[in-house]
Amino acid sequence: MSDWQHIKLTYITHFYCNQGNIDSVLSLLKAYESYPTEILDCTHFVIIDDASSIHYEVPAFKLNLTWLRIDDDICWNQGGARNLGVTYAKSDKILLTDLDHQLPPETFSYLIGHKSPGRSFYKIYRNDPETGKRIKGHSNLFFMSRARFFRHFGYDEEFCGHYGAEDYRFVKYHKYHGSIQRYLPRRIRCHIRDIDRESSYHSLPRDLSFNTPVDQKKAKEITAYGAERGHSRRFLNFTWHTVAVCNREACPPKPRLLWKYLWWFRCLLAPLAR
Repeated sequence: MSDWQHIKLTYITHFYCNQGNIDSVLSLLKAYESYPTEILDCTHFVIIDDASSIHYEVPAFKLNLTWLRIDDDICWNQGGARNLGVTYAKSDKILLTDLDHQLPPETFSYLIGHKSPGRSFYKIYRNDPETGKRIKGHSNLFFMSRARFFRHFGYDEEFCGHYGAEDYRFVKYHKYHGSIQRYLPRRIRCHIRDIDRESSYHSLPRDLSFNTPVDQKKAKEITAYGAERGHSRRFLNFTWHTVAVCNREACPPKPRLLWKYLWWFRCLLAPLAR
């Protein structure tokens, strides 16, 4: 099946494993497989393998799933992996996250029912794994519009190859262009996962010495020259291939017989939505 019209939310995550296995990825997807049908039927999962050095097989998940693998081994290619994931997304509403977070069913349901974020991009409060109390959201977990992501050129891949700063610059660039960063309601949470960082993770060094000057250069460019500056436009500077695609059978849509004929009403409302 190649029809994805029923997808309302795309969940995007990436990984690089150079240790023993990819159980950190598989266990997350197996947990999501157990979620209610009404969530899984309209959610698309995009998994990006950022050129992991280990061999594995992808099982047949009962999910709407696209599994991609980047061919070129570029260190700290998070920005490129996220750009690739958003490119393959089948909905305007997207969630960008790392493997060490898991969304509970009620959060999925909220995001699926949420209107398109438009100019807003959202952080999500987390539960403290020890106390269960609310703590601040992670700096690179975003719920946002795919259209808005591409309007401002996605992640700047000039940072790729070295650690850090790409998320910070991504947020700053959006804010400078009028995007509004918000939080979802306090009751909407995500969980912090316990990942085996000794056997199902990576061992890359975290060194900011290269990317910090890159970030400073971009800050100076946009300060001096204004809109559209401070972003290299480097985008998908690598090759990749599709590893696996899984599809759930879509439920028939509910008729909306008046929708087409209310186009003039949507035209009137469009200026108010800017």
